Amino acid sequence: MPRRIKASTEPAPQPAPRIATLSELCSEAASHVARARIALFDESADTESALAHLDEAIACLRRLLTHSRAARLNGSAKLHSA
Repeated sequence: MPRRIKASTEPAPQPAPRIATLSELCSEAASHVARARIALFDESADTESALAHLDEAIACLRRLLTHSRAARLNGSAKLHSA
């Protein structure tokens, strides 16, 4: 007797989001700061664009801080478990 295959109603699992490396986050933050400077000091003096780039740079630095804190917690947990 042939087996019937039931269609799954569950959504397919999504791949985990890629986590940027520390050097990529630093590079991205520096790039946004550079773009903000360019936006402020070119002929148009686009302050909205400069502020948007600075916001993005701050977001990168926050992710760096979060990563650093997580690494510190994981490292201290390993030391205490030994």
